[in-house]
Amino acid sequence: MKSRLIEIMNEGQRYRFKGCFDKFTIPDEWLRLKREWEANPPKIIDLTEVEECDSALIALLVEAKRFSSDLTIDSIPENLVQLLELYQVKELFS
Repeated sequence: MKSRLIEIMNEGQRYRFKGCFDKFTIPDEWLRLKREWEANPPKIIDLTEVEECDSALIALLVEAKRFSSDLTIDSIPENLVQLLELYQVKELFS
């Protein structure tokens, strides 16, 4: 069973996400991220170490895009690509 813990490493304007990002794990981090992004919008979000995700991660990425229109998403997992296509928002991150 995969860990339900997540890590979000802030490396300046680059964020590395690690773990399982879903409706159970994201809410605990959202307020902190919102405060950080208001002060210092993200330029890159690296998803290389995301093990699992659901539509809650899409919502988080859409919010990140609101803070930084030139946001780049690195290493989008295949299951997230499928969700982005399903919800017809893939072009937001192309």
